[in-house]
Amino acid sequence: MARSTGFIPQDKILKLPTRWSDQDRNTHLSVSPDGRDLSYQGPSTNSEKDAAAARTLHHIPPACGIYYYEVEITAKDQKAFAGKGVKYGRLPGWEPNSWGYYGEDGTSLSADKSGSQYGQPYGGGDTIGCGIDFTTHKAFYTKNGTLIGPVFDNVGKNLDLFPSVGLQHAGDSIRANFGQEPFKYDIDYHVQQQYNTTWNKISETPLDRSLLQGHRRAGFSIASITNDVSVPVLTEQESKHVLTQLVMSYLVHHGYAKTARALEYQQRVRDTNASTPTDSSDPDVEMNSSASDAVDIDIETRTSTVNAVLAGDIDTAMDSLRTCYPSVLEVDNHLMLFKLRCRKFVELILETTEIKKKMKALREKEAERNKHFDEAAHEAWLEEEMNMDIDDDAAGPLVIRPILENIPEAVHESEESSEMISDRYESALNAAINYGQCLSSDYQSNPQPEVQDMFRTTLGIVAWDDPTEAGGSVAELVSHNARIALAHEVNQAILKSQGRPAQPALETVYRHTSTCITQLGLLGVGAAAFADMPREFFQAR
Repeated sequence: MARSTGFIPQDKILKLPTRWSDQDRNTHLSVSPDGRDLSYQGPSTNSEKDAAAARTLHHIPPACGIYYYEVEITAKDQKAFAGKGVKYGRLPGWEPNSWGYYGEDGTSLSADKSGSQYGQPYGGGDTIGCGIDFTTHKAFYTKNGTLIGPVFDNVGKNLDLFPSVGLQHAGDSIRANFGQEPFKYDIDYHVQQQYNTTWNKISETPLDRSLLQGHRRAGFSIASITNDVSVPVLTEQESKHVLTQLVMSYLVHHGYAKTARALEYQQRVRDTNASTPTDSSDPDVEMNSSASDAVDIDIETRTSTVNAVLAGDIDTAMDSLRTCYPSVLEVDNHLMLFKLRCRKFVELILETTEIKKKMKALREKEAERNKHFDEAAHEAWLEEEMNMDIDDDAAGPLVIRPILENIPEAVHESEESSEMISDRYESALNAAINYGQCLSSDYQSNPQPEVQDMFRTTLGIVAWDDPTEAGGSVAELVSHNARIALAHEVNQAILKSQGRPAQPALETVYRHTSTCITQLGLLGVGAAAFADMPREFFQAR
C-alpha cells in the first residue's frame, strides 16, 4: 500500500494499484472477482525463465513516495516489479525493465545484471512484501513481517512501474494485500523514518542570501532563488534574523501589533548580544522606536476598519476609509466603494430576515400561551360550575382571578411585544428598500462587467424569503465567509495604498514552496511526498 502526503490537483488524481489486471496477465492465470487472488491453471514448467506473469491494473505513481504491497504464498512464485511492456510469459527479472526476487533460491535478478544472492528462499505459507522507495529508486522486500533490505538501483526511473508476480507450477496461487488489510510489516514506521530523514535534511539546509533578494519590492519572486554556489549562505544568526523579519511582517500585516513589538524587542536583544546590525527597511515592518507610535496607530486604525467589515458594520468601515485611506475607495473606478455598498445592502436584508424570524417566533409563542390560557380558563369554569353554588354573575370573576394569578408575567409584559417587533421590521424593510433603490440608481448603468454581475446578484437576494437558506451563489453572498473575504480584500487594499505588499512575505514563501513541492511530486521526485508542509507546520503532533 502506498503512503502518500502533500497535495495533488484534482485534474491530476493519481490512482494506486489495488488489484491485479484482468487483461494484463498471462492466459494461464485466473483473477478472482475482487482482483486480489491469482491462480496458475496451465502446465508446469521447469524453465528458469518461462512462467505466467501478471501485473496490476494501475501503475505506481512516484508522487506517493513509498509504495508497498504483500502477497501470501500458497505455492511458489516470483514476486517483483515490472514495466508496462514486459512479456507475461517470462518471470520478472528476465525481461528489460523488470526486477524480481525468486522463491526457489532467494536470489534477486534484473535484466541488466546476473542474479545474486539476496534473501532466503520462500514458499507456501510465507508472506512476502515488496516495496519501492522513490526517494532512492531502490526496491526492498520483507519476509513474514521482517525487512530483508534494499535491492536494485534505478528502479522505476523514467518508466511506469507495476507490481508483478510470476507463477510456474500447476496449483500455484497467491493472494495479494494492497492495503485492504493490515500488513505484517510495519510500513508506517518505515515511512515515518523516511519522513524524518527528509525533514532533517530540509532543516539542516542553510539559507543562501539570494533566497530573499528583492522580496520587499517584488514579494519573494521565485526568480530570486538560484543554484549559484558562489552565493554565500547566511550564518545561523543571520538566518534567525531573516526568519524573525518574516514572522514580524506577517504579524504587522494582520494587525498583531503587541506580538510584533515583543518579537522585535527580542530580536534587538539578540542582535545586541551578537553585535549584529539589524535591517529595519522592510516597508511591512516599521517597528523601530522612532516610528513606533505612528505604526501602532496605523495598525489599530487598519484593524478596526477590517473588524468593522467582519462585524457587518459597513457604515463605520466606509467612514474610516474616507477619513484615513480615501484612495482605497477611489481605485479601479471606485470598485471597493461599490463592493462595500453592496455588502451594506446585504446586511440590511439580513437584518430584516432576523427580525422577521424573531417576530414569527414571538407570535407562535403568544399563540401557544393564549391557547394554554383558553384551555385553563375553560377547565376552571367547568370545575366551578360543578362544585360552586353561586350566581352566574359572580362565577366569572371568581373563576378567572386564580387563573390570571398563575399566568407568567411574560404573557402580560414581554420585553418586546409583537407590535414593537412588527414596527421595527417595517422600519428595517423600508431602510433596505430605500438603500437598494439608491444602489440601483447609482449603478444600474455602470458599464463594468464585474459591477453588473455583482449588482444583479446582490439585488437578487430580495427574491428570497430567507436568503441564508437559498443555496448556491445567494447563500454564498450572504454568508459570513463573504464578510471575511471582503475584510481581507479591504486589508490588502489599505496596504497597497501605503506601498506595502498586499500579501505577507511569509504567506508568499509558503505558497511558492507548497506549489514547487506539488510539481516535484508530479514529476516523480519521490522525496517531495515527505515534505508535508501542512502536517509539519499546522497540525499538532
